[in-house]
Amino acid sequence: MHPFSAFLLAVGILNFSGGILSFVSWFYVKRKYRKKPKLEKEKKVSVIIPCKGEIELENFENQNYKNYEVIVVVDTEQEAYELKERIKNDRLKVEITKKFSECSGKNSALLTGIKRASGDILVFADCDIKPHKNWLSYLVSSLNKNVTTTYRWYFNHPLLAVWNAAIASVFFYKKFNFAWGGSTVIRRRLFEELGIEKIWEREFVDDLTLTKTLKENGVEIKFVPSAIVESREEKDIFKWMNRQFAWIRHYFPSLWKTALFFNIGMRISNIVGFFIIFIHPIIGFLLISPLLFDFVRGWQEYDTFVKLMEYPKEKFISPAYHILLRPLASFIISYNLISSLFAREIEWKGKKYVILKACQQR
Repeated sequence: MHPFSAFLLAVGILNFSGGILSFVSWFYVKRKYRKKPKLEKEKKVSVIIPCKGEIELENFENQNYKNYEVIVVVDTEQEAYELKERIKNDRLKVEITKKFSECSGKNSALLTGIKRASGDILVFADCDIKPHKNWLSYLVSSLNKNVTTTYRWYFNHPLLAVWNAAIASVFFYKKFNFAWGGSTVIRRRLFEELGIEKIWEREFVDDLTLTKTLKENGVEIKFVPSAIVESREEKDIFKWMNRQFAWIRHYFPSLWKTALFFNIGMRISNIVGFFIIFIHPIIGFLLISPLLFDFVRGWQEYDTFVKLMEYPKEKFISPAYHILLRPLASFIISYNLISSLFAREIEWKGKKYVILKACQQR
């Protein structure tokens, strides 16, 4: 066999083996996460929500939890007035952001909310999520010495939903998950012991800096799929996708480089496989096998999340979308990784942040 053919065969075997491993590991995932946590409703909880734009207050007001407060932090007096007019019970409070000069607006809002919070447990949430009534209970019930988190979900846009499912599936593996800023729970005592408040005062990103500190101190981040929340869809999907990977590149460069190497390498091997499958059928098949496994993976992701999440099955898009679009989602993730290589600034909530400057402040 020609040396180059032998090399392609070896790559193909690795591709196929990786697909088998991914397929088999999913059964472990389903078994591990199939039980929902017993609902906890007693501990005092403070939910802190930086708000810039719309927020559906009723989703936070009507949680199936007894002892909690919600602190919504806005930028202006006018925004505060408008929100107070919509409040239906006394558990909701509205605060105006105290600006910190060296961090982002979101971090300033979080820090403002923390100073007003009275709970022993802190919950950080985004204003664009639409949590179901057991969202808070599931997150708090899973909290021990760890930090709990969940993730967003999109129900309407097929491609965005499939891409998001592919990203959400990473959370099942502890080595790769992170404390998502849209829904993360931490005990106040641990938050203070780790000095997160001081870190956020000079950072532009909240969740990745929190994740970095937690992992450096050996604190487990526990994913709670039953608490996954519906989220408003982004207007500029690809721009938003690229932004997620751009921050990962700068806060977790080793992880980003590993993902780039394996992801791009696999996509290149897929393309080569299509070209040579009629010349070397076995090698070609092995090289494109990850795409074939993606069809299966799409079904696995759909079936698993439908069963673990709190929403009715009818609310989800057809499983056919997950099966047929999953290979495309893999190529989009590769595109996101490559695009993040060239990102120099990021626009978020109407403000632009220079990535290099943000990371130099650490």
